[in-house]
Amino acid sequence: MASTQEAYIQSLREIKDAEENAEKEVQAHKRAIEAEISNLRVQLEKEIIASKEEGERLVNKALQEARERASKEAQEIIKEAESKSRDISLRINNEMLRKIREILFKGLE
Repeated sequence: MASTQEAYIQSLREIKDAEENAEKEVQAHKRAIEAEISNLRVQLEKEIIASKEEGERLVNKALQEARERASKEAQEIIKEAESKSRDISLRINNEMLRKIREILFKGLE
């Protein structure tokens, strides 16, 4: 009977050792997962900051390009307006010259 009892006690010790080993493995795995979650959180925060900075850079670039396009278009409009105003002033001057000639020639008749 003593050997049966010793075998039983030995079995209980083995079960207890297995439980302790399993608990250690669970705790080690838990720590590893918590560390991974922490690393992922830090990485995510860095990615968010980098994405925000990239977004701001893209917005600034788009704004600068829009300003440049608007400035270029404004310069083109100004050039066109200057050209048209010269044409208009030439037409007025030519028309005025014609009227002056008419007035002068009327006086000679």
